[in-house]
Amino acid sequence: MRTTKKVATGVGITVILLIGLWGLYPSRPITVVYAIPEDGNGMSFIESPLPPYSYLNDEGFLVVDISPNNPFYPGYGEGLSVNSTYVFEKVFVIKNNESITGESEICVRITSETPEIGFFGGSFDGNWGEVVEVSISAGESVEIGARIDTHGLSTGDYTENFIIEAWGGSCG
Repeated sequence: MRTTKKVATGVGITVILLIGLWGLYPSRPITVVYAIPEDGNGMSFIESPLPPYSYLNDEGFLVVDISPNNPFYPGYGEGLSVNSTYVFEKVFVIKNNESITGESEICVRITSETPEIGFFGGSFDGNWGEVVEVSISAGESVEIGARIDTHGLSTGDYTENFIIEAWGGSCG
């Protein structure tokens, strides 16, 4: 059982970083990954934004916005600088809600399509990757952080993609 979601990431070096969930592309239709954290019945899904970096917009897209336009803007900064490396902990959380996934354990793989954006689970300990896998037991969750490297990029807005896949069972 595997579900794949393609995610678009935009990085504005001086203005904004966006991560939008563009849709669900399952290889076999199962309920593992959703773009919104709750449905109208109060059921929690697998991905939830963690302010101040991310929020769900009106269309249900997960947005990471590092600019004054973010509704959770803390009052300082205007984006990312060039030739810098940034680490953002707790950008979003992934949870195995067994009543939805039907699995006592799931494996979640997050794959960046650009070397400038990497991910890590939990607190940043210096380890990150363009491909990260985490096993999550029923009722457990993992906070996902992002590492962004702007070295060699010029000022402007950038859009990149990454993919979130999830399936029943352990990653290893």
